[in-house]
Amino acid sequence: MSGPQFLHLQSYSRKPNKIGQSAQQVLDEAAREPEFSVHVESPKPPNIVYGITPQQVRKKHDEIVATGYVDVTLKDGTVARRGIRKDRHTLLTAVASYPLPTAKVEEGSADRAEYERWIELNIRWLKEMFGDRLVSVVEHVDEEYPHVHAFILPLGDASCSARHLNPAWEVKEEAEALARESGKPAKEAVKLGNRAYRARGRELQDEYFAEVGLPAGLTRLGPKRERLSREQWKKRKEQARRDAELHKQMSERVENLADAEAQFDADADQKAAEVADKLARVEALYEEALLARGDAEAEAQEILRRAETESAEMKQMTRTELAQKTETLEQQASSLLSDRFAFEDEKRTFLREVVLRAASVTARVLIGVLTGSVRFDDKKSELQFDDPRLAQDVERLEIAPVIEKVVVLVSKVWAKLTGKLSTLEAEHEREQISEVLKPISRPQSGGMQP
Repeated sequence: MSGPQFLHLQSYSRKPNKIGQSAQQVLDEAAREPEFSVHVESPKPPNIVYGITPQQVRKKHDEIVATGYVDVTLKDGTVARRGIRKDRHTLLTAVASYPLPTAKVEEGSADRAEYERWIELNIRWLKEMFGDRLVSVVEHVDEEYPHVHAFILPLGDASCSARHLNPAWEVKEEAEALARESGKPAKEAVKLGNRAYRARGRELQDEYFAEVGLPAGLTRLGPKRERLSREQWKKRKEQARRDAELHKQMSERVENLADAEAQFDADADQKAAEVADKLARVEALYEEALLARGDAEAEAQEILRRAETESAEMKQMTRTELAQKTETLEQQASSLLSDRFAFEDEKRTFLREVVLRAASVTARVLIGVLTGSVRFDDKKSELQFDDPRLAQDVERLEIAPVIEKVVVLVSKVWAKLTGKLSTLEAEHEREQISEVLKPISRPQSGGMQP
């Protein structure tokens, strides 16, 4: 399933607008209050998919409006505090509609999973856009097409301005202010502000499509809007479905890769601890050798002291014995020091070779991702390699968890990039990236043995 997306942002005040809509009316309609549900043939209570109920939203809305205020400057220059006017827009809403009839997304239907993913993507996008000001998202399944209503309150804003929560409205006011500062007439300034509002609104629709529509398999526009033939529209929908499935797979791989990264960090810490322990043991042995040498020197001094009272022959024998012991101890200390330096050199060489080898194998895997010779199996739990030697290298180095994370991240970036490029541009980018990776992918001469 795929079709055009729909998202609408609008703010309301406590005072009804020209068509009778107000913050109270919108919330009561969302709650399916009888008085405001006459347009629905068989009203059903809304499903709360995030946050609080519409009735609770209304209570919270009324509380912040009751405590809100604005400071106004009077003619005499003094500043007076005023309560919130009824015509100030104090509630922002977002409505997103799903382009498949409600009957087709009922529980147990084949399209249900895609519809539920669409709801999750909407909630995530709204939370990223509005943060804690997003207080409720409700689902309606009692009309021809299922849809969700989101309610955003100006929390933390004493002036309770919901209009300023709309990114397009902020751009409009900035454009108008800039026009007035540059000397434009008021009418021209408003015109420029409205133009900026519409431009930012289109950008918001593009952002919404990139984060919600595309991953959910929807299209940016309908066939009539783009003047597509029925066959072209069918191809566009099928491509949207494939893009959505690829996006879902990439998301799952990113999650798996995050787990693999944590495991890799833990393994790396353990390896570092083992190396540090070995180095500490060498240091301890070296210290013991130095202490032994000091004890031997003290013993030699004692022997010389006693030898002074003995005969010349005994003195000569004692000096010979001392020289032999001293020479033996010096040889032992020198050998131990050489072993220590050799161990440190071996440790550095080993770490360098491990990193170079892992980098080479990783680069080969990334090239395989771009060419399709490296991929996940049907269960999305293990990597599959067309090149047996590459598979053996990955297994031998025990870096499969890290490779999986790299595969997921590269695949995600590659999917986003190719989604915005033509086939020829995508092929050119694949060749360019492969050329960059090839020098890294060549096995290092003199490296660790397989």
